[in-house]
Amino acid sequence: MQAVLSRRKSGAGYPRQFWLLFWGVLFNRASVSILWPFLTVYMYQKLDVPLATVTLLMTARAVTSIGSTAVVSPIMDRFGRKRPMVWSLFAATAVFVAMSAADTIWAWLILLGLHGIVMPIFNNGVHAMVADIVPSEQRAPAYALVRMISNAGIAIGPVIGSTLALISFELIFLTTGFFYIVLGVLVAVFIVETMPETLQSAATGHSVGYGTILKDRFFLVFCGIYLLVLMAYSQVFTLLPVYASENFGLMENEYSLFVTVNATMVVLLQYAVTRLTVRYRPQPVIVLGAIFYTVGLFSFVLDSSLLHFSISMAIITLGELIINPTAITLVANRAPIDMRARYLGILNLGYPVAAGIGPVIGGYLNDTVAPVAIWYGAGIMAASGLIGFFLLMRLTGQVERRESSTPVMTGETATGS
Repeated sequence: MQAVLSRRKSGAGYPRQFWLLFWGVLFNRASVSILWPFLTVYMYQKLDVPLATVTLLMTARAVTSIGSTAVVSPIMDRFGRKRPMVWSLFAATAVFVAMSAADTIWAWLILLGLHGIVMPIFNNGVHAMVADIVPSEQRAPAYALVRMISNAGIAIGPVIGSTLALISFELIFLTTGFFYIVLGVLVAVFIVETMPETLQSAATGHSVGYGTILKDRFFLVFCGIYLLVLMAYSQVFTLLPVYASENFGLMENEYSLFVTVNATMVVLLQYAVTRLTVRYRPQPVIVLGAIFYTVGLFSFVLDSSLLHFSISMAIITLGELIINPTAITLVANRAPIDMRARYLGILNLGYPVAAGIGPVIGGYLNDTVAPVAIWYGAGIMAASGLIGFFLLMRLTGQVERRESSTPVMTGETATGS
């Protein structure tokens, strides 16, 4: 199968299967972004509880995402990526339909938990499939293209969602569910399994668990630092709509502009930025991206106009353009071939976990200190991540210099940089 895929090239030297995944990501992100920019506002208004309570409910999604990734990623590494992806899309449809009728905290707790189980699977599968079919030297631009089309979908979705919200919030859930079931059928029919044949036909060299990953100290530290940055970033999409609407009277069609600014920049600039950053070592590039995150988050405290919020979002998006494809490529290249889904699954787990922790802290600061304290807290998280990435870069550089000065007989030394 791998040989067939490698021969079926189309556009920019990527296999046809890559472009099928590319358009599938567009459909997926457009579908889910119809809903998610408005979810916090909907729950806040529907349940009539403090913002900290609403954000705490999101923690259920983070917890179940951890469990889902821990279970499904080894299954993908051992039995393939496609079937779990299809299953997750059909299951998500049922969750969205149920959300349209939920009106109690306990119902939302259960549904957000189920949401956390099914949502990471498609994304993890796509990233593993790209690593399967794209050579290492082409992966950074390939992941940039995936992010670009993902954000094209994110730019489309909120426009549809803001229109539906004027009619009925419940209609948003039902529309999202309908699109997910359509995508599930399309993936089942057109996407083929990409797991390398050598792994399908023989026992792997690594265990089905996480022992190898737990010994990879660079990877674990990197993910921990990355989580700090994502905790800060997650508050933009979870809390900024509530912050803008409750304190400054912005309407749904106005604060959806923040998401559109972010998505449009990624669509227009992601591939070009990645073609530039791929010329440099990954870790200094990631430090640069963290600087933009930190500056952008702190800048939210300076003004309250729609224009200023949009400019702050643009600064944060520059950090996103720089960090995300670089981080995914670093991990994809580092992962053993038979552990790709697990490595990428843990990395991709960062955002749902961050979304379950960061907004809870931000919501607490909003309720107990002041609304603007959200952005001081988020800025400190991003600055902590920036310092962590810088120190990791310096430490890794020292290790590399020591190893390069030590003669070796055979083999390669993996530095993770």
